[in-house]
Amino acid sequence: MERLKLNEESLKRAAEVLNSGGVVIFPTETVYGIGALITKEEAVKRIYEIKKRPPDKPLQVLIADPKQAEFMAQEISKKARELMESFWPGPLTLIFKAASGKSVGIRMPKHDWLLKLIKKTGPLAASSANLSGEIDPVSAGEVKIEADLMIDGGKCKLGEASTVIDVSVDPPLILREGQIKI
Repeated sequence: MERLKLNEESLKRAAEVLNSGGVVIFPTETVYGIGALITKEEAVKRIYEIKKRPPDKPLQVLIADPKQAEFMAQEISKKARELMESFWPGPLTLIFKAASGKSVGIRMPKHDWLLKLIKKTGPLAASSANLSGEIDPVSAGEVKIEADLMIDGGKCKLGEASTVIDVSVDPPLILREGQIKI
C-alpha cells in the first residue's frame, strides 16, 4: 500500500487513485476513513471486502457541498435542513430516503484536505478504516486494513465517530450518538 503525508501532492495523488477506480484511506476530523468514488461500483465493492463488512450494512456518502445532498436525497425536510445548517461541515451523518427509494447516509466532513479532495473527485462512498465491528482508528498507525493509498494526516482532531440521525422519519431518530451530543 502506498503511503503519503497529508499535503497538496497527496491530494493530487489521492484524486488520481480515486478517479482510476482505487480505494483510499484518509483522515477526517472524527476517525480515519476508507473511501471510493460513488460512481466506481467495483471500488465500492472492494471497501466491503477490505473491511469484511456485511453487504446489508450501507456505507455513508461524504460530500463537499450541502447541495450535493439534494441530488441523492428524495426529500430534505425542514428539520434536516436545520441540522445541515447547524452542524455541516462537521461530525453529523444524516440518513435520508434516497432517490432510489433506499436510504442514504450523508456527511459533510469538517476537514479541509478531505473537502478539497471531494471537490476534485465528487462524493465518496466511505466508512471508518477498520475491520467491521472493530475500534475506529484515530491515527494512521492504528489502521489495520490495506487499500491502494493511505494518507497520513496524524491524529484525528475529534477522535470519535459522527452522530447519526435518521431524518427520513418524523420526528428524526438518533441512531448513534457520537461527537455531537444530544
